[in-house]
Amino acid sequence: MTAPTLEFDVRLWRPGFALQVAGSLQPGITALFGPSGSGKTTLLRCLAGLEPDCRGEVRLGEQVWQREQRALPAHARRAGLVFQEARLFGHHTVQGNLRYAQRRRRAAGPALDDVVAALGLQPLLDRRTGGLSGGERQRVALARALVAAPSILLLDEPLAALDAARRAAILAFIRELPGRYGLPLAYVTHDQEEVLHLADRVLLLRHGERAGAGSAPELFSDPAVWPLLGDAEPGVVWRARVAARDSAWGLTTLAADGGRLQVPALGLATGCGVTVRIRAGNVLLALDPPRATSALNALPARVRELRGEGEAVLLVGLVTDGGGSLWARVTRQAASALGLEPGRRLHALIEASSLAVGTLPAQASAP
Repeated sequence: MTAPTLEFDVRLWRPGFALQVAGSLQPGITALFGPSGSGKTTLLRCLAGLEPDCRGEVRLGEQVWQREQRALPAHARRAGLVFQEARLFGHHTVQGNLRYAQRRRRAAGPALDDVVAALGLQPLLDRRTGGLSGGERQRVALARALVAAPSILLLDEPLAALDAARRAAILAFIRELPGRYGLPLAYVTHDQEEVLHLADRVLLLRHGERAGAGSAPELFSDPAVWPLLGDAEPGVVWRARVAARDSAWGLTTLAADGGRLQVPALGLATGCGVTVRIRAGNVLLALDPPRATSALNALPARVRELRGEGEAVLLVGLVTDGGGSLWARVTRQAASALGLEPGRRLHALIEASSLAVGTLPAQASAP
């Protein structure tokens, strides 16, 4: 099932804040990412038709949702909204909330029984929503949005209040939604790991404007974007696939264009696509091939560039023999001892346990 593309060019002015963003939500998952106050939620509300002062153009496929002041009302756009607070009807049971959404839908959509099964809601159907846990409430909110047969899903930090275990379980379901139901999906988050593990594309906002756009690996690996990522440490994100599993030592081998990496065992089948985040502070440099070291990963590389980072520290840009980009953080003293300069051959050492690995969205591809 092919999802339509939502294209937009919207403007909104308020005292002390202006939003002016153009872009698109293509099939798959687009993360709206940026610091607090950058306009992520306001943009989502403009797309949903909840901001009467919004101007510009919004189009889903061939359907025009807005052209300057003329705009379809929110209910006519059929945008499925899920917020950080689930906003369920407390006087209804779970089943009552879902039936209400089913009665109001204006087009064919996911079957109620299929959504209930997919989100594991069968044991909750007869319960009042006030007695549900945070994770259960968010699952019901997602189900209600889906049962209403939306044309697009807009999720505004829906998992921010959940613990890590509940968040991981619901993220796995969200990742499947575009392919399962043919919906473009926008996902607002402050969490960098959610972006890396979930998004096909990222729209980066700052001060109400578009500050960058592209895949998560592209943006998180771009030095020009690092200052906009908050506390993100310099580094790169590689796409890779599971190449082998070593049960005797509890290790998984990943194959990427930049080289092969060993990481602690992953519960993934051979061939599964993953992302690997390699932080500059976790990359050590050696001139000679290591003979005995606790770092299981040693990638032959050459120095591409040197960048100052304060009085005592340098960022060293590297290119592996496989063509992968890396960054290492070293002191100026270490750089002098190693004779670092562009073109210098060396080995990049990376401890297996320092690598952050996430599964790729279904629409993304591994090398």
